[in-house]
Amino acid sequence: MSLPVLSYATAHADPPEFIRQLRHALLTTGFLYLSSIDAVVPDWRASWDAAFAASADFFAHDEATKVEGIGMARSRHFRGYSAYGVEVTQGRHDLREQIDLGPDTEPAVEYPPPPGTRIERVLYGPNQYPSFVPALEPALRHWHALCTSISCVLLSLLAESLTPSPSRLTSLFATRPDREGEPAYSRMKVVRYPPVRPGDDDEGGGLGVGAHKDGGGLTLLAQDATGGLQVQLWDGEWVGVEPREYELVINVGQVVERFSAGLYAATTHRVLPTRSSSARLSIPFFFCPRLDALVPVLSPSDIHPALLDEAARTANGAEKKSEVRQGDLHEEVFGLAAWRGITRSHGDVWTKFYGREVDPVGGPEVLA
Repeated sequence: MSLPVLSYATAHADPPEFIRQLRHALLTTGFLYLSSIDAVVPDWRASWDAAFAASADFFAHDEATKVEGIGMARSRHFRGYSAYGVEVTQGRHDLREQIDLGPDTEPAVEYPPPPGTRIERVLYGPNQYPSFVPALEPALRHWHALCTSISCVLLSLLAESLTPSPSRLTSLFATRPDREGEPAYSRMKVVRYPPVRPGDDDEGGGLGVGAHKDGGGLTLLAQDATGGLQVQLWDGEWVGVEPREYELVINVGQVVERFSAGLYAATTHRVLPTRSSSARLSIPFFFCPRLDALVPVLSPSDIHPALLDEAARTANGAEKKSEVRQGDLHEEVFGLAAWRGITRSHGDVWTKFYGREVDPVGGPEVLA
């Protein structure tokens, strides 16, 4: 089965048609390709090439240089580089290395957090960029800006497809006037999946990244030509997501799943170990609400009747299967979901800066 392909040019030229296609894609697979971006964004291909070239230059350095330069252990905001096998998903170490980035802001709270601080606010802070690859910072900043712009368009159309009150969703991503330093908490990763090492293959349970659902609103994935991404269809079957040059892979996260009362479900996905002789590179962008945003659950009366009818016909009474626990990262306050997600993946950083005495909410996963 191939994923649906939607045109970003259509999103601008014929929004009602794009909404019709988007609604069908989200009810049937939860994943789609976004094509024709360069028809709307003139420097799209050049920006893609610059981001991937600078990222490859960074990963070409030895591990010690990367750790000493921008290691995540230097950041109480969970920003920076994680070496191969450090991040944890579903209780297993991921077979990848990566840079984690977020909105570039001043710290929202001092350190250590004063008593009574909402712990998730410590996630706001500056990114780390390597001085030894000067091209990386401008390339990633520009890429982040492009993805933010595309995400705003897609989220607006998604909200229109779902409810007569689309601002109930889009407002969660808007910066509050009284907290301009705490914008939408959109994160981005730059990820390298090296060729699998002996003993780390999938027969031993190792994966590039284990089965999971994204925790935010929308995910925009740029990937090179290597392949390895798989999605789990509603019937439980795993299918590959083949790379398409200069096209994004789009999926919704658990914020949209919760808001839509499960109509637009977050699709489970994973990355297989890299079997080719060259590494896989990808740049996922996660469009997320503000950390203080309250995510409601729409009642049937808040949803377009036509969408409810289409959803009933599409599902035909079948249950959506997933290897991830239902409601895994559903929280009314988005920041709690964001905090739980990142601290369980980066327990070493959580232990260094916070720990159970400071934080009763987050913490590392128990390794399988």
